[in-house]
Amino acid sequence: MVMEWMIPFMGWFLVAVGSLKILDWKRFSENFSKYDLLAMRSKIYSKSYPLIEVLLGSAFLYSWNVKFIAGILLVLMIVGIAGVSKALKENKNITCACLGKLGHHLNLPLTKFTLIEDIIMGLMALAILLL
Repeated sequence: MVMEWMIPFMGWFLVAVGSLKILDWKRFSENFSKYDLLAMRSKIYSKSYPLIEVLLGSAFLYSWNVKFIAGILLVLMIVGIAGVSKALKENKNITCACLGKLGHHLNLPLTKFTLIEDIIMGLMALAILLL
């Protein structure tokens, strides 16, 4: 019953935020690499992350290998949680890349809200894996 709403929600959410990031791809990549642990080490990962989100979201929407996709998302969210936590602990003043062009336009800072969003998405991915 939980999966009835969770999988489409995650699909639409990931497609939406991934699309917003694509609209300002260069700036997203620059900001994302300031706090994501993998993006700090790989420009390819930093630049491809919006596409990864759109592809994962699309896979959820089409119910394609849902458990596998949830596993990938869980790993990405764990990495995201670690990076955001580290940046917040170090009191880094960083613009959040989480909403792409919209976030850049509003100049949204990286906050605990970003951390909570990553935790919720990670827990939802975990729930899909366990159910």
